[in-house]
Amino acid sequence: MKITSTKENLLEGMQIVQAAVSTRTTLAILHNFLMEAADSRIKIVRTDLEMATTHYINAEVVEPGSVTIPAKEFTDILHLLPGDNEITIYSDSGNKVHIICGKSKFWLMGAPKEEYPLVPDMGKSDLIELPAALIQNMVQKTIFAASVQETRYVLNGILWMSGKEGLEMVATDGRRLALARSAETKAGKEFKIIVPTKVLHEFLRFLSINKPEEKEAVTIGIATNQIGFQMRQTTLISRLIEGNFPNYEQVIPSKRDIVFEIENGPLLEVTRRAALCAGDRGAVKYQMKTGVLAVTAVSPRMEFQDEIKTGYSGADFHVSFNPQYVIDVLKNMPAQKVAVGMTNSLNPVVLEPAGAADSRYVIMPVRS
Repeated sequence: MKITSTKENLLEGMQIVQAAVSTRTTLAILHNFLMEAADSRIKIVRTDLEMATTHYINAEVVEPGSVTIPAKEFTDILHLLPGDNEITIYSDSGNKVHIICGKSKFWLMGAPKEEYPLVPDMGKSDLIELPAALIQNMVQKTIFAASVQETRYVLNGILWMSGKEGLEMVATDGRRLALARSAETKAGKEFKIIVPTKVLHEFLRFLSINKPEEKEAVTIGIATNQIGFQMRQTTLISRLIEGNFPNYEQVIPSKRDIVFEIENGPLLEVTRRAALCAGDRGAVKYQMKTGVLAVTAVSPRMEFQDEIKTGYSGADFHVSFNPQYVIDVLKNMPAQKVAVGMTNSLNPVVLEPAGAADSRYVIMPVRS
């Protein structure tokens, strides 16, 4: 294999496929990526056996072929090469990978393609197209609520449901829940799947690099046990999470004796201030009075109190929450006003953008 390309194209490609590989892996080959050259472009592939990223780069292919290359060392070399010269990369019969840029020459030990895990194709059937910005928005509104505990594997993903009522995404870690929906979006097929947060974080990272246009679409392929995202020159493929997602509808309170609206910005700011005093496992106390919300936090070495205006007009009432849960909701809710609904200080509270039905959040109170 022998190719010539630019530093910019190669670095962008490596940035896209640099999906995290667990340091606990016993397979050394997973620290490599696969480079294949053919038809005036090169394909680079990275996998950790749970998900895989494939990206195509325009290049001059002098000699087609393939080799796997240590990803970290290759990226480190690229960063330090001069940016005004083309880079030539070729592999020899012993799988040595030679990198030449101007007078700079490197070689590092690669491995043959046959030693690299086989990465499945996304397939060409059962594909749907959805606006990339819509998927990005819905994932961002929910992903923070998914569990990060490995023992709760079924909660390490976002539930995607598509039907006659549109597209809906739900995430929960058992103490909070985030729901986003788009009634106008029809995927053209019905499905109910659990998508791992790992591939969704990679998809969000890809979008942050490529910045899709307003109406640009992403092609999504859903098979029995995998999902794929294809956009421009990049494809992400991941296993789906198997198992039964909890009946989240039972968690959302249908009865709400206490209902009021409050400004998002002031509530977010006062909660962030209170969180400084609450400590890592502390709680913030919210006390409702007519027209006022008093916010307090106490720890062994700090204390905080403040109050903001609100539309509450009932009897005095107080409830305590993990402040980070409140912050996560508010910073991912673009609405200026938040509608709050609850029954008492022990039952879940519902937070929604006032006047909109595109997202809903549930948080469990804590005892203070």
